Amino acid sequence: MNLIIDRYIARAILAATGVVAGVIAGLLSLMLFINVVDDIGDGSFGLAKVLIWCVLMLPTRIYLVLPVVSLLGALLALGALAAGSELVVIRSAGVSMKRLAVSVGIAGLVLALITVALGELAAPLGVQNATMLRDKARHGEARRSVDNGLWLRHNGYILRIDSVLPGGRIKGLDAYRLNDDGQLQLAVSADNAHVDGKKLVIDNPRITRLSLEHSRTGTPPRLSLPIAIEPNVLQLAVTQPDELSSYGLWQYINYLDANDIDADDYKLALWRNIVTPFTVWVLVIFALPFAFGSLRSASAGQRLFMGGLIGLLFFLVNEIIASTGPVYGIPPWVAASLPTVLLAGGTGYWMHRLN
Repeated sequence: MNLIIDRYIARAILAATGVVAGVIAGLLSLMLFINVVDDIGDGSFGLAKVLIWCVLMLPTRIYLVLPVVSLLGALLALGALAAGSELVVIRSAGVSMKRLAVSVGIAGLVLALITVALGELAAPLGVQNATMLRDKARHGEARRSVDNGLWLRHNGYILRIDSVLPGGRIKGLDAYRLNDDGQLQLAVSADNAHVDGKKLVIDNPRITRLSLEHSRTGTPPRLSLPIAIEPNVLQLAVTQPDELSSYGLWQYINYLDANDIDADDYKLALWRNIVTPFTVWVLVIFALPFAFGSLRSASAGQRLFMGGLIGLLFFLVNEIIASTGPVYGIPPWVAASLPTVLLAGGTGYWMHRLN
């Protein structure tokens, strides 16, 4: 009987979550289209490519709101089961609250696995392909740019990069080398360069060498600097932390740590990727006590409103703690996991009171 109950409850939760996800996906697609509609006609970025870009960007947007979507779906499904007295009958048949939580948790586990697939595969690949599509249509090549340039430090050199192209190619480069006293020794600028994992090769550089006595300039056809940066690290550096997979974040964190660069933002994003599937699972179980309380006699609209309010509150608390954590020196793993841990503790206590 337990297996039948597990399948029935899990199917109801997954179906309701699918409906909510479909509605949210439609709204998110409309928002994506509105944000990019002004770029239609820029180069070959026409309506068809804009629609493809929206589809490719959709997984990363759904991933961000999936915890709230899962909560809404669970509240709708469990509320409907409670309104039809099905949960009461199940409880009357001798199924404990803990065993009922297991049934709900199975649906939460499935949604957590979907979250992992979105966060580690669909979202990063979608962002990467969407960016390539947009850049090729607008500029004729896949180019990732950063406002005010990308700044890196490696092997005693400070680099400023305008744009990164596939294969480790660089458009617009300024490189500086300082001595132990912080005095500028070398300044190099160029329009084109590339990295091969062992050195930085600069084409047609404009070089200025400085000392206390004099300065010298030169324009050799090529210059190699001992800067060993892998091409994929450059691609990671120009991608927002929340658009990277956990493996990509781990790679870039290792690079930043090796060069004594603050990596807290990327560590926080990594820990949030790790915690998000657990958050989805906890939020689904969190909906269960509501089914035996105020939502039992509520309408579907009231359940949606309540779920949206709770989800928004949790989202705001999560964002506030994550944003202020680095300011107050809170370790990234604590800032990322604290709201979920508190929610799990509160859910466990609430269910114990209902048992």
